[in-house]
Amino acid sequence: MARRDERNPSFFGRLWDSQRGRHFQIVTNVSILSVALLVWGVIFLFGLSGPTDPSKENIVTLSWIGMLAGAIGTFYVGPEFFFYMEKKQLLDDILQLDSRAEVLRRRKEGEEAAIMLGAKHMSMMRALLESHNIPVGKNLNNSTKISLDNNTGKEHYWWNNPNSVISRQLPGLNLLRELFFHRMIIILTSVTLVSLLWNMIFGLASMNGSREYTLDLTERISGSTSFHYLAPHVDPVSIILILFFFYLLYSTRPYDIKEN
Repeated sequence: MARRDERNPSFFGRLWDSQRGRHFQIVTNVSILSVALLVWGVIFLFGLSGPTDPSKENIVTLSWIGMLAGAIGTFYVGPEFFFYMEKKQLLDDILQLDSRAEVLRRRKEGEEAAIMLGAKHMSMMRALLESHNIPVGKNLNNSTKISLDNNTGKEHYWWNNPNSVISRQLPGLNLLRELFFHRMIIILTSVTLVSLLWNMIFGLASMNGSREYTLDLTERISGSTSFHYLAPHVDPVSIILILFFFYLLYSTRPYDIKEN
């Protein structure tokens, strides 16, 4: 994809080239969507035995299509994502340098990585060069001038800021500071939270052709043979899970030193 040096005369090749500077963002979003579809398909079709449940027959075909699309997307886009993540890690290492001589030594690879990752990273590299009084090359001259101190994960954009509260609370899990996994947590916790609330208020289970019954998770876990109740219905396990996933989702908010 983005690593090909030769020109691609096809329509999609020209379209991809026209988005130069946004390749990293596009690859990241497609990777998140692909993994989410693949995980949902595996869980629903094999973990929850969705195909054998008559009440869910209307989404079985969509789940198969989604899982197939997710598998194809993960297979093709996954390597590109990790390639970009390698470049991002390289650039992050360079941006942490304090030695002017070391910055000069690694300047070329830093500029190449920044250009590949897009405008924001080009601005960060430019700010690093200027902070060490190093002339900015023509490739970075058109980038927006920013301050490095204002770009170390302090953006007010929840979706684009992996420097989250939970990544600070669990510093041993470095993956939480990667944008891909940060967004995956937001998506998975949001979907789970909405599903739990919908089940409790409107009902997800179907009985006698009517999908307005709440699945009582407390009785389901305890092994009771009767765990369907007319919505709305509240049970202790659902409340605990809702509070847990709400806290988890809230913990993905941008980290604020003053707040914490």
